[in-house]
Amino acid sequence: MQFDSRRVDQNGFYKELIWRTDVERPEGTTPQAIAYIISNDKAGNACRFYGYYGIHTVSGPTVSAVKQELFDLIEAGQ
Repeated sequence: MQFDSRRVDQNGFYKELIWRTDVERPEGTTPQAIAYIISNDKAGNACRFYGYYGIHTVSGPTVSAVKQELFDLIEAGQ
């Protein structure tokens, strides 16, 4: 599976949307996010990030750590 992501400006909070890039979709359509990551600190000094995929919630000290856990869940078919 292949993924892409983009950070979204949302009132100063960290938010990143994740979607699959290996799925065919009609040209010109916007991909649907399947997971997202947010921070718990508006100032950007978050000590924790949270990732959400379906009914699953993961957390970690960095965006990278949370992404890895999310990708593992998605690839495992959870």
